[in-house]
Amino acid sequence: MIKHITIIIPFLMTLSCPLAANDSDNPTILSGTVTHVRDGDTIEVNGIAVRLSALDCPENGTQKGNQATRVAKQFQGSPAQCELTGAKTYDRLVGYCSVEGSDFGLYMMNNSSCKVWEKYDIWDRY
Repeated sequence: MIKHITIIIPFLMTLSCPLAANDSDNPTILSGTVTHVRDGDTIEVNGIAVRLSALDCPENGTQKGNQATRVAKQFQGSPAQCELTGAKTYDRLVGYCSVEGSDFGLYMMNNSSCKVWEKYDIWDRY
């Protein structure tokens, strides 16, 4: 059974308890709008930061990193759905996301210098 969570109020970023217990058979779903793009592998959905699982993009401040961020920014304002893995890194939840119905990580790998980070592809998507 998939749990669906639609977060409407951006300050709910600190919610961690209901989002913590995840596995691939019972993921927590975060649905909403891409409200901000931090860089090629981190977006915010309804103000909640999500680090894309298995995606490795160059850092902002480098030519390739800035280009990856520009590619990702075209999706700001688009509908998104993220399957959260239960992991958290820094201030971000970790998940596999679809934007406008397409796999965002795969799109970034095919259209920028981002690559798969196999170590963190915990659900073997790529």
